[in-house]
Amino acid sequence: MKKRQKEAILIAFLQEKVKYKRLAEYIVALIQDDPSTPNESLHTIIYRLKDELRLIEKISKLNIARFDKGLPPITKKNYQEFIGDLLGVRIICLRLSDIGKIETYLKLLCEENIIHFIQGPDQKKSFILPLAPGQSIEDGTDHQYTGYSSTHYQIQLAENCDAPPELKKLQVELQLRTILEEAWSEIDHKYRYVRSRSGIKLPEHIHAGFYNLSAYLQVAAHQAEYLCRSAEADISIKSPKVKGKAAISLNAKVLPTAVELDDTPGRSTSAIEVHLEEIFGVKVTRRTLIYFGKRLGELNTEKTESMTLQQLFKKNRLLEFKAIFQEIMSTSPFENDKEHNIDAINALNFAISYQQEGKRVAQEGLRFVLRWRKNH
Repeated sequence: MKKRQKEAILIAFLQEKVKYKRLAEYIVALIQDDPSTPNESLHTIIYRLKDELRLIEKISKLNIARFDKGLPPITKKNYQEFIGDLLGVRIICLRLSDIGKIETYLKLLCEENIIHFIQGPDQKKSFILPLAPGQSIEDGTDHQYTGYSSTHYQIQLAENCDAPPELKKLQVELQLRTILEEAWSEIDHKYRYVRSRSGIKLPEHIHAGFYNLSAYLQVAAHQAEYLCRSAEADISIKSPKVKGKAAISLNAKVLPTAVELDDTPGRSTSAIEVHLEEIFGVKVTRRTLIYFGKRLGELNTEKTESMTLQQLFKKNRLLEFKAIFQEIMSTSPFENDKEHNIDAINALNFAISYQQEGKRVAQEGLRFVLRWRKNH
């Protein structure tokens, strides 16, 4: 690729960098501030913008391949279409099972047209456990990054997110990995990958050592998962049991978790969804149901263990909620189709605060939340 072509692409990318940084900050805030995010499954969210040198190297290689196939080259006008990792957002989890919970959450965002999957999930697992005698390596295993392990999505923001229109046109590479996978990747990148790319020839035993380190950490990840599940099972066995109620009890396990969602098309409506629709007059999304399950699951006191949803959302409490909502937002709750889920979440937190902390605290807490919501 000629010098002038490289400069044109770099200048075009540098002019767009501010947008990509804004997009990164928006996605991080979207996930971290969402009350229905499975926060217990999140450790860290980080992002990085594509290095300019690596961008030119990647485009140069792609253009060689495109030339051999008789295809037009990548230029400053179309590079964003072909280079999907100009922005990379990485979600780091503690446990292997956390990856599945985050994937389910992302599906819910896609279901609500907040994000759009362009491609993925793509399981990039070039790591292989030691093979048994005579066992062959699976076809399609990526040996280019020996030891690398991560789940990749290619996404864009979709119609129902509230981001500026210019951010919705940009692609993002979203990566999911455990903290142990992240540890290996960072160590390998600094001490092996960068040196190898710069032309430094490392002894073969160092390459093999990093490969083995990946294997050890993958085994450690499985052991960590086993220990976590064992600890959870032990806690569950020792927890006091609550007798079920005929109505929708706050302690009854009727609300879905992130891993219990039914993705079957045409699935039947659950009892909890029917009750909430009767209370609020609108249907809430499955993502909101998960949040309800988390919040109601936290109510494990003598005052609440025998309560039902109908008792939590007493008529006078709903009327007070609607009056304060009208006072702050200058409109009634549940009227805007795009916001009735957050309205339901505000109503739930108001009712819980009312039950636990009293009327005045609940009222002032709701006013504070609604003022913040109105100004953001």
